[in-house]
Amino acid sequence: MPVKSFKQYFERNTYYNDTLHSKFWSNEKFNEDILKSLLKIVDDFIEDDDHVKPEMIEDIQLTGSMSNFNYSDHSDLDVHLLLDFADINEDETIVKRALDGKRFIWNLRHNIQFDGHDVELYFQDVHDPHVASGLFSLQNNKWIKKPVHDPPEIDQRDVDKKAEQFRTEIELIKASLEDVDDKQELALINNRAKKLKDKLMKMRKDGLASKGEFSIENLAFKNLRNDETIAELNNLIIQSYDLMFNTEGVTEKKKKKKKKKGLDKWILSLVHALRSTDPSHAPRPQRYPAGL
Repeated sequence: MPVKSFKQYFERNTYYNDTLHSKFWSNEKFNEDILKSLLKIVDDFIEDDDHVKPEMIEDIQLTGSMSNFNYSDHSDLDVHLLLDFADINEDETIVKRALDGKRFIWNLRHNIQFDGHDVELYFQDVHDPHVASGLFSLQNNKWIKKPVHDPPEIDQRDVDKKAEQFRTEIELIKASLEDVDDKQELALINNRAKKLKDKLMKMRKDGLASKGEFSIENLAFKNLRNDETIAELNNLIIQSYDLMFNTEGVTEKKKKKKKKKGLDKWILSLVHALRSTDPSHAPRPQRYPAGL
């Protein structure tokens, strides 16, 4: 398939739509019933809070792909509550952490969806810049920034290549975790998994900053999120940490451990090589097994 057709195919079928989501928008006006429900959810969210009062909320905004043309089946309704953090406490860092905690608990306890799309609530300081190509005030029922329909040029092969690099790394971590039975090696795997997640988040952040929501980096991140690869990485971080302190689990792994051949043996040698940066440290990583 020619590159031009290849790009057009994915623009139309994966990342970009001809209209705003029809379940939420009609002639660029937001569904009134859903609007009322979202505002009621926000009222319940801040009800009886000792620090956040209704009069402190300066605006309630819908942002992200659901206020734009790049929504998908995996998109959330991102609802931002804007207020001045300094009105709560002069230490805005502590305020942010406290509000993030409140938001996390709420989202953990509630599973609210409209047409299969999760509602996610966020607190946002009014002084923090928020870059969005589509921004709608739910509180005032009007557009702050109306999105412009402008399909981007995307080569899916670049997106897949970027995402596959992370999938390969995660598979190596997963295979290594099954092989090792030493707490120090488990700690190395845990550290590697956390570094990989940091790298993934930085990739997305840099992509958004340089080329926006349709950057190769951001689209690769979304692919990894949508196929639950990121969820698997999070699980590996938790699993490796738990095994570090689970004596019974490590003992059981030692009982089941067998001599590894081919690729398994090669992966395990890489884990051992991570033990030190000293070039004289043994055992050295073996060569990639021939014939695999």
